[in-house]
Amino acid sequence: MTMENAQVTPTNTHIVDSCLVTSKEDIRAYLQKLRDTSSPEMAVNQRDMESQVREWRSHNFFYKFHVFRSRTKDVDLELRQSWLRELFCRVVSFFYFWD
Repeated sequence: MTMENAQVTPTNTHIVDSCLVTSKEDIRAYLQKLRDTSSPEMAVNQRDMESQVREWRSHNFFYKFHVFRSRTKDVDLELRQSWLRELFCRVVSFFYFWD
């Protein structure tokens, strides 16, 4: 997957076809590359890396089980998350075993 698949803004990081990146290490590497090539005020640099990894993995979990595939094939890593969404991503990410 290339960096052209990502769109970074100060409030969101949108990654097209994020479902193609399945291992935790590859997700981290992709996000790190985005961080390295984006300005500090962009959302990808403002939000905790592990939180972004968990949200990405939760999208992949639902994509794998054909749940809301049109919405879970891409990921939007918004700068601000509610505590409920963060908790939800933590739980779902825990059950994602396809590294």
